[in-house]
Amino acid sequence: MSNSATLIGASVLGAATGWLVGGGTSGIVVGFVVGLLLGGAAAWLDVRLVVSLSVVVGTVAGAFIGRNIVRALCLPGTCSALEITAAVLTGIGAFVGIGLVVALVTRSFDEYHEAVARDRPPPRTGCGPDTPGEPDSEEPPASGGPS
Repeated sequence: MSNSATLIGASVLGAATGWLVGGGTSGIVVGFVVGLLLGGAAAWLDVRLVVSLSVVVGTVAGAFIGRNIVRALCLPGTCSALEITAAVLTGIGAFVGIGLVVALVTRSFDEYHEAVARDRPPPRTGCGPDTPGEPDSEEPPASGGPS
């Protein structure tokens, strides 16, 4: 995907997020600008599309959920500042949490593909040894006691 497509997609997604979270023209404009900046950062840092897309969708979902929780607790039109604050805080939390998970999963996939490319067995899960000849767990030696 080209850098211009990343910028356009991030801007549109940012505008949609601004509309969902902030509502009105000001929310759309702020979301568009933030989306443009984040899309530019993703294009400049050469972030994989699947990574940036999953993090952005999770962040939008977190912000939307945070805003609607506060909206459900307040009387209509009385807590707009709290709604935006909750949306920002839950969006940041979702960004960090989902970003960590995506980074770890991507690293794991990269390690797997590297091992396969080198004709080595892929890394195993768990705490056991990764070499094929070693036992999975250390069992205690059989005792010579009565049976």
